[in-house]
Amino acid sequence: MDSEEACSMAAPSWMKRIPKACSTCRQSKVKCDGKRPCTRCEKLKKQCTFFKTPKDPVMERLKVVESEVHRLQEQLNDTRELLRLHSQPDPERFTGAEVSYHDALPGQGPSRDSISISPPLQAVDQTAVIINPGAIVRGTQREASLQPQSQAANADPPRSTKRKRAGFDIRNKPISDFIINGFITIDQAVGLFNTFFQGCDRYIPIFDPKYDSFESVRCRSSVLLNAICAVGSLVEGNSSPQLSDQLHFELKKWINVVIQNARLSCLESVQALLVIACYSSDRSLILSFAIRMALDLGLDEAFEDLIQQLAMHDVGGGLDIRNVVETENILMRKCRVWFGLLVLEHIFSVDGGKPPGIQMTGNARHCRKLLTHPSATVLDLRLFSQVELNVIRVYINETLGVKEPLDRSDISAFVHEAKLDLDLWFDDWQRIIENTLTAEDNERPSLLAALRVQKCWSEMMLYCKALRSMGVENVAAMSAVEHNILLMAKASARRHLGLITIEADSYLAKLKYAMDFVWAKCAFCFLLLLKFSRLLPEPKEERQELLDQGNRLLDELMNRGSNSNTASNSNVYLQILRLSIEKYGRTLYENEIGGVDGTDQDAVPFWELFDAQTELHSFVPEQFVMDWDFPGLNLFYFPTAWQDFFGDL
Repeated sequence: MDSEEACSMAAPSWMKRIPKACSTCRQSKVKCDGKRPCTRCEKLKKQCTFFKTPKDPVMERLKVVESEVHRLQEQLNDTRELLRLHSQPDPERFTGAEVSYHDALPGQGPSRDSISISPPLQAVDQTAVIINPGAIVRGTQREASLQPQSQAANADPPRSTKRKRAGFDIRNKPISDFIINGFITIDQAVGLFNTFFQGCDRYIPIFDPKYDSFESVRCRSSVLLNAICAVGSLVEGNSSPQLSDQLHFELKKWINVVIQNARLSCLESVQALLVIACYSSDRSLILSFAIRMALDLGLDEAFEDLIQQLAMHDVGGGLDIRNVVETENILMRKCRVWFGLLVLEHIFSVDGGKPPGIQMTGNARHCRKLLTHPSATVLDLRLFSQVELNVIRVYINETLGVKEPLDRSDISAFVHEAKLDLDLWFDDWQRIIENTLTAEDNERPSLLAALRVQKCWSEMMLYCKALRSMGVENVAAMSAVEHNILLMAKASARRHLGLITIEADSYLAKLKYAMDFVWAKCAFCFLLLLKFSRLLPEPKEERQELLDQGNRLLDELMNRGSNSNTASNSNVYLQILRLSIEKYGRTLYENEIGGVDGTDQDAVPFWELFDAQTELHSFVPEQFVMDWDFPGLNLFYFPTAWQDFFGDL
């Protein structure tokens, strides 16, 4: 901890006297000035820790009673003032009122003027004021409101009285689940709930299987249960599209209520917003609402509180073990949700073009400490590894994301440094997963496969963003350093495509449960390789191998991610992949029959075959421009000799 900050913690129950000095000064037996941090700790760069003085419950209760008595006294004074005003009638007002009463037409009854002059408060017993002053206030206010404006103008202006403040009320309608509303039966809800936890929780690792059961979730939060069932109907192939659309339509109504009403802010509401953000087209907006709610609930402080709680285990003492375990479990659940928000925020910021919202300032590797907690789950390995990875990716994106082109030598040095950070991250977490899980564990192959794919994707994005920061899009005009980075980007894309096709049983096994980002990565990786194959000359065998890998990837995605529900955006990326393969296959076919000799064709770059590649060159799906910020598709090849020719004209 930085020495400029002071740490305050609750005093243990066994400590009878709360010291005013910090722990460092007390151990050194020197005088502490009481500042936070104190002058001595600040100079010595030491941690300055104070014990909080516990609040006296008796004094807190007395303060509440005093405030209530003060409020009742003010209300009683206002009531007495109103009684005094009404007990002194104005003769002129009564005379005018009698005239208006007798001037009323027969059969119409007394007018509002005649009702207003009756002095009902004169016969009110004073004891009634003491017993229920609020009722008398409301009664006198109604009587005063019935007086006509003409009489109020003639009378003496009364003193200002305290009235109910005008305002607006937020609807506090309780949220009911889909079962109570009759949209689905309880058996259907259990089935959709189980569908969600068969694969969706792998991509949203913010749940504890021991704690988040169907009965527990339904008891704690209806909106969270509705969100889980709605996503389950989206990925479930047996459910009808009409049911999924209906559940999502109803879910949007309740989400609006949760966002507007601060009383509904809780940990489960944040989880519901996070789940919806992963499977919604309005992901960035909903994620921002979830982060705002999490900050209001103090979830960002849960990690530091849990680390301090774990550090207190070394102190020992008369701690209540049961309360400590319950407190740590609650903090652990809060940490999962907050880190889940952090990971999704970083993904949408680095890969989606979302303005950065939150950033981890401390050492991201400290989250590994939570893996040793008794309530840690297998999916925490996936969550905390992504926390560290995305912190590195955010640093890369901020360094290379400046608008002004950077110096090429600095970019090259930064690329090598970032590549080393990614290698160290991969080696550490590969060792952690292998040491934590046995070879027979079912989650081990998928975790290791996801780790390798994430490393290749991060390297590919590193190289492509480095090229973009250099400001050169024409491959023919690139220097040797830039050309080398382009070759490394192509190699990373090749490895990425090979991993998701060769290790399909591990990586693509749960693909139908994945969010749009995973589908978009698969389609973009192949399309980027098509771009590289056109920009960089390669043998015919490699081009044919790339086409075969694309067909294999398309088959795997259709078989493993098949879903009859058309509401999922995964079908859009399947269509992009299918069109990319068709256009690339047509380009290869025209290249073979275009009259180019086969022996020289391997050395001929694709840019010479304009008729064969025009359609493929212009194929840049809007999803990779509007929805995601994936670099590399803007590269092109234009001979520099032709540029010189046009420049002389």
